[in-house]
Amino acid sequence: MEISVIVPVYNMEKYLRRCMESLLRQSFLQREIILVDDGSTDGSGELCDKYAKLENITVIHQANRGLGPARNRGMEQASGKYVVFADADDYFGPELLKNLYEAVSGEEADLGIGGYTAVYPGGRTQAFCYTAEKLVLEKEAMGKLALNMAGSLPKDRLDSKYGRSVCAKIYRRRVIEEYALCFVSERELISEDLVFNLDYLGYAEKAVVIDDVSYFYCTNPGSLSKRPREDRFQEDCRLYRALEERFSAWCGKTEYQRYLQRFLISRARFDMMQRVLYLDRCGKKNLVKQTVKEILDCRQLQEALRDYPWKQLPVMQGIFAWGMKRKRSGFLILLIRLKQRFLPGNQNVTL
Repeated sequence: MEISVIVPVYNMEKYLRRCMESLLRQSFLQREIILVDDGSTDGSGELCDKYAKLENITVIHQANRGLGPARNRGMEQASGKYVVFADADDYFGPELLKNLYEAVSGEEADLGIGGYTAVYPGGRTQAFCYTAEKLVLEKEAMGKLALNMAGSLPKDRLDSKYGRSVCAKIYRRRVIEEYALCFVSERELISEDLVFNLDYLGYAEKAVVIDDVSYFYCTNPGSLSKRPREDRFQEDCRLYRALEERFSAWCGKTEYQRYLQRFLISRARFDMMQRVLYLDRCGKKNLVKQTVKEILDCRQLQEALRDYPWKQLPVMQGIFAWGMKRKRSGFLILLIRLKQRFLPGNQNVTL
C-alpha cells in the first residue's frame, strides 16, 4: 500500500458522502482509507460502517477525544508508505493523490505540499497556490520552511506562505513512526496541525511544493476548526507564546520575529472578523464593540504591531493592521461589515 488517507469524523453525516465519493474517484488506486469515528452522535458512524464494506476502507469507532487524537489513532492503523490527512467536510479533486505521490516519490522527499481551493457558502471558490512551478527544498531549508508555515514576511501575499494545515500535504510514514510523532489535542493547543508540521520538519530531509490546488477546503461553520470560538484569540495568543519558545531554541529573535508577528496579527484579524460576523448573525450586535476592544487591548498584539511595517502588507491587510494598531474599533467593525457585504468570498482563508 502506497498511501494511507486518514479521515477523522465527528458529526459529519451531512458532508461525509461528498468527501468519500471524492476519495473513491481518485485516479491513484494504491491507497487505503481509514475513517476514525470520534464518538459521533448523528448518523456518521453508521455511514462509516457502510463504506467499510468496500475494499481497502477501514473504520475505527472511539469515544470522543478530539481531532488530534483521532488522527493519532488513524496513524496507528496506517500501513501505507505515505500518509495523507483529510477533513470529512472537505473533498479532493480526482488527481490530488496522484499529484502528491508523484511529487514526493519522484524527488525522494519526505514531505509534499499542495495548495488548496477555498469553497465559500453559496459555492464561490478562491484558489490559493503556493508556487508557480515545482519547488524542491533540501535539508538546510527546513528551518525556513517551518517559519513560512507559521507565518510569512510582510510583503508576502498569504499570511502563511505554505499553509499551517496538514491537509493538502503528504508525509512519509517512516519519519512519523521513527520519531514517534503525533498530534497534540486541540484542547491543549488550538492549531495541532501547525505543531505537528513543525515537529515533522525537525526530521524531514527534503520537501517539495507543487502547484496543485485540488484540495477543496469548505468553510463549513459547524466544523471544529472552522466555527467561531469565544476564546479563540486567547488560545491563539497561547499558541503564539508556544511558537516563540520553540523558534527561540532554533534561531535568533531577529530571524523569527517578523514571521511570528505576521502570525499573531493575521490571527487577530481573522478572529475579529469571525466574532463580529457571528455576533451579527446571532442578533448580539451590542456585544460586538466590547469583543473587538478585548482583542485590540491584548498586550502581545500591540507589541507585535508597535514596529511592524504594516505598509508593506497587501492593501486590505495593511489597512486592517493600521486600524488595530490605532485601536480604531468602530472603523474595524465597519470595515468587516462592508467586506462581508461586498466581498464575502474574497478573503485570505489560511488553511
